[in-house]
Amino acid sequence: MSTPQDFQPAFKRVQQENDHDCALACIAMITGKTLAEVKQVAFDKNYLKHGPYWISEEAICKLLAHFGWVATLWKESTGLASIPDLAIGMVEYDPELEIGRHVLFHRQFAGTKQAVEYIIDPAYWVPVEKQVRVDIKGFPISWFIGVTQMNPPATGKK
Repeated sequence: MSTPQDFQPAFKRVQQENDHDCALACIAMITGKTLAEVKQVAFDKNYLKHGPYWISEEAICKLLAHFGWVATLWKESTGLASIPDLAIGMVEYDPELEIGRHVLFHRQFAGTKQAVEYIIDPAYWVPVEKQVRVDIKGFPISWFIGVTQMNPPATGKK
């Protein structure tokens, strides 16, 4: 089994609706929005409704910023230890075409226990038992975009 029954991920899985909105589904998971809400903001920010469907890192960063999150640029992974606690990971990466698909990576800390590293895969074709996985040692995340919550604006007193 991929996920222990007592494990509760901090993020709720959002399933992608087609072959090309995996990054948008990951953004929906991180922000707690629906895929429809994230898509609407993307369309409002000139992400094309009818292709081409590849979403740039700039578009990912803008969408996350709209919802109060900060994203890094794509960074090459050298293993799970190189990935920050929350990231959009690229898997099934083809270096020749420079494309892959997106999953959510999270390192969840629970009390004094050791952190649990897991991925949430938004793909609609992934079997239920592999949609949330903690058995990810050696899982091939080739590239990642680190994500952190934006600092709230300062409320200086005079």
